[in-house]
Amino acid sequence: MFILTEQVINSAIDNISGFIVSVTARKTAKSIEDVAESFLASNTYALLSDAETGYYWDSIDELIDMFLVEFQPR
Repeated sequence: MFILTEQVINSAIDNISGFIVSVTARKTAKSIEDVAESFLASNTYALLSDAETGYYWDSIDELIDMFLVEFQPR
């Protein structure tokens, strides 16, 4: 039986974060380091890392799109 513990949620957030950074770096041809730094400072990451929002349970594609909008230079 699967139990959604704090440890499971934190692990999911870490894995999703890494995936979002990797996909964004590939799509934008930016370095992993630059994207990771921007992601960790982003509103998308703030929402994802707040377990109360439940974003770790949402569509990863939607989170990527959300971050891509945030990441694009204005």
